Amino acid sequence: MPNSLHSVLQLVPATFNQAQELAIMQPLPSEKLPALDPFLLLHHIGPKVFPPDNGGLPFGPHPHRGFETVTLVLAGEVEHQDSRGNRGIVGAGGIQWMAAARGIIHAENTTPRFRRNGGTLELVQLWLNLPAARKMEQPRYHNVPANALPTKELDAGQGLLTVIAGPWEELRGPVHSLLPQLRLGLIRLAALGAYTPEVPAGHTILLYIIRGEVSVNGVSALAQTLVNLSPDGNTIQLRATAESLVLLASAPPLHEPVVQQGPYVMNTTSQIMEAMRDYQMGRMGVFIAE
Repeated sequence: MPNSLHSVLQLVPATFNQAQELAIMQPLPSEKLPALDPFLLLHHIGPKVFPPDNGGLPFGPHPHRGFETVTLVLAGEVEHQDSRGNRGIVGAGGIQWMAAARGIIHAENTTPRFRRNGGTLELVQLWLNLPAARKMEQPRYHNVPANALPTKELDAGQGLLTVIAGPWEELRGPVHSLLPQLRLGLIRLAALGAYTPEVPAGHTILLYIIRGEVSVNGVSALAQTLVNLSPDGNTIQLRATAESLVLLASAPPLHEPVVQQGPYVMNTTSQIMEAMRDYQMGRMGVFIAE
């Protein structure tokens, strides 16, 4: 059978979500797209130029339970520390992946060097819901530098594919998510470059234009726009008007109830109350700033 295209359902421009004087672009959740099972949230910070002797990011120690976070560092340096004893610094092109699962306290900030010297910072962070059966597994943390992510040149100088998680053509990402069958990658397209990735039918698709302008199945999408695609189909036709950067993720929907209270994402209200108690009682570990 010939490949069929996923239908473009809507374009969702990112809107500002003001957080302690830091403007964050947020296409998900939004008024136009409140949910995209199993993807919970997408934030895009920057590119923002920080002056020397800046205060860094306003994300001090805070708890999470029930989901994973992946932070893509596009410019600058980010430092991670958590209550399970994990620490890591990742620079431009690298990622930090944290499975909060049963509970963790963590902080993300720019490095002391970045706060001292200043510079350009750009981040994209995605929250991934976990199935009920895996929400209470042990937390995990991965720090993957840019040179550890497998890449592939697209045909005839069309661009570059970077695979972060799951199988993609002959590549496989280095991160093993607790979310089954997740595929996640970055697609860099040259001006007028084209690429037609295959996505399994039935998968929920998250396609976000970070930079540039891209025609998605014939529909033009500008930078900082999430393209909501139907789950039926096999392929997505991408063609860049200008040099562009695209985040593409797919996974089967969980079809489970979602109850969220701030940094906790569970299936019932009683589980949310239990998460709050566990945090207050120190069951998510102890965060010791260093």
